Amino acid sequence: MGTLLQISHPHIVSYINSFQDGNSYYVVLDHCEGGDLSQKIRDRKETGIPFSEEQIMDWLVEICMAIKCVHDKGLLHRDLRPQNIFLTKFGTLCLGNFGRVTEKSSENGVLAYLGPEILKGGIYNTKSDIWSLGCVLYELCMLQSAFTAESTINLIPKILGGPYPSLPESFSPELCELLFDMFQQDPSIRPSIAEILAKPFIISFLTKKSEKTVKGMQANLDNLRALADGLERVHQGTTIGSLTGGVIGAAGGITSIVGLILAPFTLGASLIVTGVGVGVAIAGGATAGVSNITNMVNQSTDRKAIKNIIKEFQEKLNSVVVSLKDIAEGLERLSVSGSFDTESNQSTAANLSRAGARVGRGLGAIPELIRLIQVANIGKVAAQTARAVRVAEVATGIFTVFFIAVDVFFIAMDAKEIYNIRQAKAIEQSVNTSRLEVMDTDSTMELIHECEEPVPEPKPEVQSETMKFIQTIRETANQLQESLNELSDVLSFIPKIEDSYWDN
Repeated sequence: MGTLLQISHPHIVSYINSFQDGNSYYVVLDHCEGGDLSQKIRDRKETGIPFSEEQIMDWLVEICMAIKCVHDKGLLHRDLRPQNIFLTKFGTLCLGNFGRVTEKSSENGVLAYLGPEILKGGIYNTKSDIWSLGCVLYELCMLQSAFTAESTINLIPKILGGPYPSLPESFSPELCELLFDMFQQDPSIRPSIAEILAKPFIISFLTKKSEKTVKGMQANLDNLRALADGLERVHQGTTIGSLTGGVIGAAGGITSIVGLILAPFTLGASLIVTGVGVGVAIAGGATAGVSNITNMVNQSTDRKAIKNIIKEFQEKLNSVVVSLKDIAEGLERLSVSGSFDTESNQSTAANLSRAGARVGRGLGAIPELIRLIQVANIGKVAAQTARAVRVAEVATGIFTVFFIAVDVFFIAMDAKEIYNIRQAKAIEQSVNTSRLEVMDTDSTMELIHECEEPVPEPKPEVQSETMKFIQTIRETANQLQESLNELSDVLSFIPKIEDSYWDN
């Protein structure tokens, strides 16, 4: 567990802490609001609409990147199945719910996802995880388990004896061959996770996926800037609420509030919600100070929107950086496979053919691949990958500073609004205890305004705390834009494997 706590990977659920209470052992994880893959599969099965191959590939490469990180650290997952593969709010896939993480162990996971070597009493190793990955891949493609039976007695022979399930011709040959490799009964013949990520069609997909993700990150920054513009317009157009019939009316006031817990802000008073705005009833009256509740609700929404935009950008950035590292390693593996004899293309092709069964099964266009490897400067690609890592490190500092700025600003705003509400409540109670027998609405307003602190004249925008925060948002967007531009430049150095590897 200690090792898992040290893993930081965009496609592995973050392990926050763990503790034991009596006979129970608890693990604290990041919450993945998007559910898990088993639910996605059930939903699609109900509709009868299968996942597109692009979606399947998108999830497959993210699972592979997560498994590679685990295997590189000498660990195993041991319970790889759709129920243990989660999705964040923004659709990022994260591997979780590890089994007992040891290098050598004979404990079994769920039977239907276990390789034949385990059912024969063998030791669970990295290739056992690959078998389970094949089961997950088949289930994503066919919306049903690879191995099913009415009983354990009938299930075990299917896994031990085969024939093993395959994909129909509607799927690409590369994906069909990959599943065939994963379902090799002999673990030594199955590809390692590094070999899977070095397959040309996987490298090609990862590259295109990274380019697409970067475009999505640009949309995040555009949304952040638009949100800053919106905050500025609201700030400039804010008006003081007017009291009408004991209820606050505010421009664009809330007409309904659903699912918001406002009791802490109203200090136990009753909330009034009408077509003209929001108010609070206190001892039979209403107080003008509670128009601030509208601001607090809006501010809470703004805070979530700002944080969500940045969190999604952060998830995408980290995923692209890891993708670039895995792409660079895959290209290097291909380069090594084809560099034993560079004097003739024929001998190079022979080397690649020998490596094909494990790294690039289906390397039909070997001459084109040779050209790619000869043109690509692997050292230069590795250097660009290191550059991408530095971009992520710089961006991490930007994220940290910005999140603090967001919290400080909105906490300050909330504190100010709560203070105003308390002041308004004190004023109203003072009015009630004076036992004035008759007061019309105008005189009530006059008394309340006399007791309230005078409203200061608006300061120039450059001195406004709200405008300073809006400026912080824009500066952060500009800083992240520089990181995004540099990341796009790094991607331009990655050699593109021709589409023929995907289309053949």
